[in-house]
Amino acid sequence: MPPVMPLPQTQSHPELNLLLYAPDNRHMARLGAVLAGQANLRWVDSRETNPRQLLDAAAGSAFVLLDYCGGNAAYSTDLARQLHALPGCPAMIGLGTTGPEQAAHLLAAMRAGVCDFVDIDNSTAQMLEVFEHVGAAPSPMRAAATPELRPDGRLIVLLGVRPGVGTSTLATHLGVSLAEQNPVSPDVAAVQGWLLLIDLGQPAADAALYLGMESHFSYEESLRSVERMDRTFVGTAFAHHASGMALLGIASGSLLKKHEPISLLDRLRSVFPLSLCDVGGLPVQLLPTTLLKSASEVWLVTDQAIGSLVSLDQTMRELESRGLRDDRLQLIVNRFDANGGLADTQIAQRFNLPLLATLPDRSRVLRSNAGLGRLLTDAAPRDPYLKALQPLLQRLDRRRLATPPTTAPASPLARLANLLGR
Repeated sequence: MPPVMPLPQTQSHPELNLLLYAPDNRHMARLGAVLAGQANLRWVDSRETNPRQLLDAAAGSAFVLLDYCGGNAAYSTDLARQLHALPGCPAMIGLGTTGPEQAAHLLAAMRAGVCDFVDIDNSTAQMLEVFEHVGAAPSPMRAAATPELRPDGRLIVLLGVRPGVGTSTLATHLGVSLAEQNPVSPDVAAVQGWLLLIDLGQPAADAALYLGMESHFSYEESLRSVERMDRTFVGTAFAHHASGMALLGIASGSLLKKHEPISLLDRLRSVFPLSLCDVGGLPVQLLPTTLLKSASEVWLVTDQAIGSLVSLDQTMRELESRGLRDDRLQLIVNRFDANGGLADTQIAQRFNLPLLATLPDRSRVLRSNAGLGRLLTDAAPRDPYLKALQPLLQRLDRRRLATPPTTAPASPLARLANLLGR
């Protein structure tokens, strides 16, 4: 391993040891001038020293600085990700500017484990304030620490028995209606959000499309960031609808990978009092067993079509074979037409399922408004479809759930990310 390069003009200060891990030492002169007499500062060439070797060089260092200036942002995020995966890594701080390039790479840095940022043009006092804040932060800010787990939030799985029965439409309208009838103060909505929509259905990202949202943080990324899931992280990394509902889904064009997400589900349930999970269009055979076992309730969504009823029968058989046919199963009959076949009560009796709700056939109005990028909650709030959601809304009303504590993003990084996410 090549020797580290100390900065000659930086006087020894035992309480603050900084290590700049970057492909060049162009910032050493500026940092040395600003922090003279305040810190020990060293540079390690990241081109010649891999992250695992860095831990030897970083022994005794309070912080590792990563270069986010100019074109080094993506490079430094990759270094941060590798360091974050290693035990014993010191807290990482990005060294950037207030220009647009820092904002563009902010969330990527957070996901990779960077705790905060200092501006290369900051004064001595401003830099020391950031170092002091990160150093005094509780353990959840550090890469090796994990948030306290209290996975007592409710998880409702909406399982469409076949593609096209309207599960994603139901999930989005239900989620927005819940969020709107149980609002959170706008200044803390992204941090104190109580409701999450997990969109795992097929086609992928349909919920985001219906909601008119773009999510830059995917379900796949969340599986790699489980240990960092706390209220501040989800408030800044997750997309949020104007109603206050958070959204997490698989990337557009992707398929749900066969993975048992028990740790992720526990994290999410520890943050959100209520999570709705849309798995419409996904064959039940591909559903993770832990997702179904973690569910507080599983709502089977069908319609009166003969193909849907056959799929409902196959779904019930598959759930039974996996030991998952129990009293958590509830039935929702969608697109109901009183003259269109079996009655809703007959379907429920035939499959021995509690009938939770019956939703009228409003395909035309739902389709026309979706084509205009609108939900019925905005376009037609008195529509019979929304009125039929009342039993579900009452069942999931926020006042029946524990209200999460009010907190605010503690660090400048979290505050900036919060603003960017709105």
